[in-house]
Amino acid sequence: MTVNGEARPLTPGLTLPALLRDLNIDPARVAVAVNDDFYPGARVPERTLEAGDVIEIVRIIGGG
Repeated sequence: MTVNGEARPLTPGLTLPALLRDLNIDPARVAVAVNDDFYPGARVPERTLEAGDVIEIVRIIGGG
């Protein structure tokens, strides 16, 4: 799988929330895309990741 443009080994059974925990990322502070599926904010599903998945994690920054 690829995370933000970098190849990363896939642990069998790894879920999207577990990946974010492994990366020390709070799901409420990011938006995540897996292939063609987009998940805003804290709506990250309990989705099992697969070989070949392309994951993009974007930090949400507030401003005014």
